[in-house]
Amino acid sequence: MRETTTPGLRMKTRQAVTQALTDTALELFDTSGFDQVTVADIVAAAGISQRSFFRYFSNKEDVVFGDRIPSAEEVRAELLRHLDGNPPWEALRRTFRAAAVQMDEDTGHWKRATRVICHTPGLRARYLEKHLAWTDALVPAITPRLGQEAPEARLMTQTMINTALGCFDVALMRWSDGDPGPSLAALVDDVFGFVRFPDA
Repeated sequence: MRETTTPGLRMKTRQAVTQALTDTALELFDTSGFDQVTVADIVAAAGISQRSFFRYFSNKEDVVFGDRIPSAEEVRAELLRHLDGNPPWEALRRTFRAAAVQMDEDTGHWKRATRVICHTPGLRARYLEKHLAWTDALVPAITPRLGQEAPEARLMTQTMINTALGCFDVALMRWSDGDPGPSLAALVDDVFGFVRFPDA
């Protein structure tokens, strides 16, 4: 009788191969530099063909970003969870702390990915594009809660969100270069604690 592979098993296998390729590529990027590593280098280290590589990733950039960085919609949904009963600045802290807790659960992957992104201008630019998308998604959720007249409320909201993103980036960079160092969640708490917004 011919054996068949269930869709669930195929998905697990694909996830395992994707994870293995990502780990191999990130180690190379972190050691040698993103721009110096080619797809040929990655597949040689992973023991697969280039054709197989492109079944899983469109390009090198997708290896770094994949689908693990939250979308704007996911970040907004997390913020809305924390806005009930909390001032906007505290809700933002809790939102980014939730992301930090998840990243702390896979420290090796995220520290390497963060270092690669921070040290590669092209990847840094793509990451900042995600920041802009997050800002656009979060502004409408926070602005009505500040109790100020527009456009002042929108201006304060944009300032607050961009400050939160800056705080998260500072915590990320310190965390990714520290070994072992404090957890990312702890660093997020520390950095956000340096900033105060009136009535927020």
